[in-house]
This record gives sequence, structure tokens and C-alpha cells, in this order.
Amino acid sequence: MTGVLLVNMGGARTEKEMKSFLSSMFMDPRILPFGNTVRKMLSFIISNSRYKKSWKKYELIGGTPIIDATFKSVKSLQAELNPDYKVRMAFSYSSPTIEESLLSFKNDGISKVTIIPMYPQSSFSTTGSVLDDIQRVMNKEESFDIHLEKCFYQHDGFVNFWANIITAHIQHNRLKYPFLLFSAHSIPEYMVRNGDTYPREIRESATLISRKLGLDYEVAYQSGMRSGKWIGPDVKVSLKILAKAGKKEIVIIPISFVNENLETLYDLDQVIVPFAIAEPGFTHVSRVIIPEADQTFIRLLEDIVRK
Repeated sequence: MTGVLLVNMGGARTEKEMKSFLSSMFMDPRILPFGNTVRKMLSFIISNSRYKKSWKKYELIGGTPIIDATFKSVKSLQAELNPDYKVRMAFSYSSPTIEESLLSFKNDGISKVTIIPMYPQSSFSTTGSVLDDIQRVMNKEESFDIHLEKCFYQHDGFVNFWANIITAHIQHNRLKYPFLLFSAHSIPEYMVRNGDTYPREIRESATLISRKLGLDYEVAYQSGMRSGKWIGPDVKVSLKILAKAGKKEIVIIPISFVNENLETLYDLDQVIVPFAIAEPGFTHVSRVIIPEADQTFIRLLEDIVRK
């Protein structure tokens, strides 16, 4: 039997879990690249100072959708694969962790595991973090035979997944001249200087999808932190430029995600879209919703596993 592990960031279901979630995330050297002592101190300060404010945002969106969405993908993928496969999920910053899920496979006598991070484009802070967790387990449990799928943004299934839901969104809103604004989570500039390929992969993703649709597009970034320099352009800046350029119908696509989360339901829906609607010149602004366990996406995962 072969194991399949879908890995996502995770989330918090309660205010208390929010504190531990933030603490775990900021203890990750991929997120805060400092020595262990400094990172512990900063993680303690950040998690204690932010968790109440962060939880309020979670409450506004009805709680984290990541855990349930990942579970639905696990169930749908398991249904597509034959009984020779066992599909589980794991999270980088909440339970079950990657180590916990891998040990569950070991207890079931499964040593061969395909791991798919639910990040279509790879980055040091996402796929790199997953790889670190895998390596820590491998250092203790040498019996595992693990394949890590580092990215899948070039897969036809991923391109078709977005092309299909964008087309349905355009038709539903009866748009005539939609301009696609692909919005991705920003990362610090120093990561790119150190060789992170994430911005290039985001641009390639947008090119493949827009070419499939035959529509004009631009790429922008969202949710960068206030400290340090983060890659851009910022999505609000791009919206202002597009308004001045005479674009009327804007469709925002959260290209770096495969499920709804705080950045789509809060940052985009409650901050960025209202900002754009208030911008003079646009006749339509909307955001494409990410469906849960979409069959095109599940078939993409199945193809990765079988290959």
C-alpha cells in the first residue's frame, strides 16, 4: 500500500488555538530566519500580541476553512484512488502535523508515501518548510520512501481548474471585457535574492491560465507584512493603475491558493474588493471563489499520485 499526504498550512478553530497556531508558525525558521533564541522570543511576542486580533478576523469569516477543505480533498481523492492507496492530511502549524501523519502511516505498515503540499507554486516559506519537516522525520525514521511533489502550477489540470472556474465566473456575471488580476501572497524580497523561484512561478501560472482563456492579465501581490521589503506590485496599487488605464471589468483571481482562507475571505473580500469598488472608473469588480474538492483539481492530484 502507498500513502498519500496532502499538506496545508493549517489553522485555528478557537481563540486559544489561534495563539498556538501563530506561535508554531513564527517558530519556523523559514518564516523568521533568526537564531533559535531570538526566534523563540519573537514568536512569543508576536503570538501574544496578535492572537486576539487575528481571531477576530477568523470570526468575521466564520472560522478557518482550510482544515475542512483539505479534509474534503482527502475524502474525494481517496474515492478516486483504489484501495492500494491510503490518503491522509497534515498541517505545518496545527494538528495533525506532518510527523504525526507520517508516523500514522508507519503504524499502518506503510513506508512509501507521496507528499503533495497544497501550494501550486513553491516557495522557501511554504514548500521549503514542508521539506524541512519531512527531513526531520527522515532523520529519525529512515525506513520511509518519500516522494515530494514540489509544485504543480504547470500541470494541465491546474491550468484547466482555474480556466474552468474563471470562465464560469465571467459567464455568471455577464462580463464582456474582463481583465484578469491575479493576486498572490507576497514574500520578502530577501527570499527572491536568495534564489526563491516563487515570483517566476506565479508569473508563469498567470501566463498559462490567461493564454488558455485568451484574456489580458496582470500579476499583483497581497498580504505582505509591514516590516521589511516585500515583493510587489501591491494589489491596491495595481488596481489604481488599471483604473487610470481605462479598464472597466476586473476579475481578481487568488492564484497562489487552492482553497479559501483568511487571505481570500478577509483580505480580498472585505478589504481589497471594497477598495476597488470605490475606485472611480470600474464598472465591475469581483473575486473568483475557490470551490472545495473540485473534480478537475482532484483529478490533478490523482494524476500526480499515479505518476
